[in-house]
Amino acid sequence: MTRLNKSILINLLIFAVFMACREPYDPEINSEDLNVLVVEGHIETEGGSSWVSLSTTGSLDDYFNSYFPIQGAQVRILDQNNGSYTLDENNPGRYTGSPALSSDQQYKLVITTSENGTYESDWLLPIDSSPIDDIGYKPEGGTQDLEVYVSTHGTEEAQYFIWDYEETYIFRAGIPSFYKYDAVRDTVVFRSNPADRIERCWRTEYTDLINIGSASQFAENFIFEKKIQHIPYGSEKMTERYSILVNQRAISREAYTFFNIMEKNTNDMGDIFSPLPSNLSSNLHHLTDPNKRVIGMVTAGNSVSMRVFFDRSEIDFWRVDNPYYAGCEMYDDTIKISEQRFWFQDLGANPVLVVEGPTGGILGYRGASVRCTDCTLRGVNVAPDFWVDNL
Repeated sequence: MTRLNKSILINLLIFAVFMACREPYDPEINSEDLNVLVVEGHIETEGGSSWVSLSTTGSLDDYFNSYFPIQGAQVRILDQNNGSYTLDENNPGRYTGSPALSSDQQYKLVITTSENGTYESDWLLPIDSSPIDDIGYKPEGGTQDLEVYVSTHGTEEAQYFIWDYEETYIFRAGIPSFYKYDAVRDTVVFRSNPADRIERCWRTEYTDLINIGSASQFAENFIFEKKIQHIPYGSEKMTERYSILVNQRAISREAYTFFNIMEKNTNDMGDIFSPLPSNLSSNLHHLTDPNKRVIGMVTAGNSVSMRVFFDRSEIDFWRVDNPYYAGCEMYDDTIKISEQRFWFQDLGANPVLVVEGPTGGILGYRGASVRCTDCTLRGVNVAPDFWVDNL
């Protein structure tokens, strides 16, 4: 579900629950009004990657399956010199491309779908973002939780900002296993190949929150330590080493107003006085039929990014407590060599410890479930290309 879909559905659900609590009531929400185009995107100038996400809203009954990506659409960027640049669909409903666009002219997004025809945006004047000054973390509100923050400064052109990010971190399996069962040789062997390691992995997560800020309300247009992420105490994100890549876009005042409404609905869960989707402005419209609604906002400009790394060693009070591995224990009984094929191949368990016999030699193994021992169920065991270890 995109950030906009999430906000819209939360808002509608709260509205329905509120009315149901007051008296039996069937809110008059036209299903046709809900099945509208939702657009989120950015036209990147100066050589970066442009992207557009297309979907439709579902109904209240579809709350838990409310993201409906629009596939097979034609998505183009037009410039004022009649240039046309096509964005390709690389994931369902996600269209990207890297045309060479300059910041010194305006652009328009044109979307054509098989069911509803053509939509287009207003002409967009690119806004180049100022640099990110700092990314850091600090304890949140006197608790042991952490907040990740960003600092930046506005310019005469860039007064409003929106941030998104991706987090990558090392985590460990609940029970480390350095052995594996070799079915060809019918024996347990050490995982000597790094590609076979399953006790240490990297996991990447993407934000679904809306983070915006206005430099105009601060002295000297300086946004200082704007919170963009909350990491609760005990999170596995700080197991060993954590990295966050923050992307910063400068946006127009109109876009800031739009995302401010969406931020309140998404991050604060909204209230009955929060605007319904029909109250939202948009810089997109249907080309020929004004009754075909569209919700969303497209931005344009040269964005900036910064990646930083934080280490567990910098936070000496952190103790990881991951509910995913709750109840993980090795099996009580020794798995004898004669039973290893059944346990480690048929049942999919992993050997953890070697059990020696009273007179030497291997009697068998202590094992544990794959859920508790295999971190590749939730991540990858090869470091990303950008990863830098702490030296």
